[in-house]
Amino acid sequence: MREVARFPLADGGIASVEVEDQEYGARSVSRSYGGYIEAASTLDQAMDQIRGVASAMVRPLREIHPRPDGVEVAFGVRLNAEAGALIASNVAESHFQVTLTWTATPPTDEVSV
Repeated sequence: MREVARFPLADGGIASVEVEDQEYGARSVSRSYGGYIEAASTLDQAMDQIRGVASAMVRPLREIHPRPDGVEVAFGVRLNAEAGALIASNVAESHFQVTLTWTATPPTDEVSV
């Protein structure tokens, strides 16, 4: 079942997010007038969790030798009113897509003798 969770924003605003039925968390979340689920943390705090995950994944990839010119990491994020941001999964596995790019060194016009 899908429900609407309200995540407070750091600037005082509210982000309404469609979420699956809240099966995670140790404590129950509160419901406001109108049946909305009130999130336990701000959306900014939930996104801090994702920034930490992205940093932890990209840091070691940038240490590959030769260093890639570009690193992309893609993963799904699911918001939960109690747990914040979760890495989305299919069944029991989480899916990450990693792309590393190297740009070929342009040839020089010099001729070695």
